[in-house]
Amino acid sequence: MDDQSNSDSLSSSLTDLMTSLMVIFILLLLVFISHTASKDAALTDVLLKRLKEDLKPQGFNENSIRPDPRDRNAILVIVPGDLMHFETQKANLQDAGKQFLRTHIPAFADVLCSNPFRSSIDSIVVEGHTDRQMYGRTAEESQNNNLKLSQERSMAVVEEALADLKGREPDRSCFLEKLSATGRGEQDPEKTDDESRRVIFRIRVKARDEESISRRLTQ
Repeated sequence: MDDQSNSDSLSSSLTDLMTSLMVIFILLLLVFISHTASKDAALTDVLLKRLKEDLKPQGFNENSIRPDPRDRNAILVIVPGDLMHFETQKANLQDAGKQFLRTHIPAFADVLCSNPFRSSIDSIVVEGHTDRQMYGRTAEESQNNNLKLSQERSMAVVEEALADLKGREPDRSCFLEKLSATGRGEQDPEKTDDESRRVIFRIRVKARDEESISRRLTQ
């Protein structure tokens, strides 16, 4: 009888111990996640501030350089469609659009590919967006056509951006490493068709890199 009682007591003690260890583990995990999220947010804020300082003189405003509301580790640089000067329902950049990129891409690269930031940036994705005007005989055909159009336009921007960095090999190499193109078509529309037609540079920073970037910025 005593043996049975001792066995039950030992089993109960082990259960209590395992429960306590599990609670401690969960608390430590929550602290780690919170600390990591704070570091990632700080890094994004450092880069956001620098982009605003360096790109404002280039004509970008507060609304065109902002955090991604769906990803705390990403920054959006939004270029309205009328500044890119694409032909209607075509992916060809007109001369004014090429001039816009020729003027701004080097300044953009000066920030993103500079020593403090280059190794801390995970990717630079060029997103093409269209409006929801009919571009086909049916709604489905229009959606497909606009998706294809937005993909072709984003690729045209990538190609022109790389061409504008010719002769600046460190920056061009940086963009080749991190730059990609994607199309969103009619997805993520804005309030008006004019606002919906846009190109977005989505810059994503690497997680848990705040300490290294802060150290380089103070050197």
